[in-house]
Amino acid sequence: MADISLQRKHSYGVEDARARVEKLVNKFKASMPSMIEYVNWAPDGNSAEAGGKMFKGNFRVTADTVSVDLDLIGFIAKMAKSKVQEKLEKQLGEDFPA
Repeated sequence: MADISLQRKHSYGVEDARARVEKLVNKFKASMPSMIEYVNWAPDGNSAEAGGKMFKGNFRVTADTVSVDLDLIGFIAKMAKSKVQEKLEKQLGEDFPA
């Protein structure tokens, strides 16, 4: 079970939602380049695995939902769980408003 698991419903269609998730992942990668070591997109572009020094995560897009699951690695990362979750929730709320 993931340390942080978020899901949002959307009505953007797969293509638009996928672009929004890619933008979100790229934004986090740009803001924390030393923490994010890789982002590997599936061939269909509807999911990605990301990982780094203190986390491993999965991002998924379907026709009507977007989900993010993060596993935090290490004591320091787990201590920052609420801050990381808050940041993700805020960004998902901006990119996928209810």
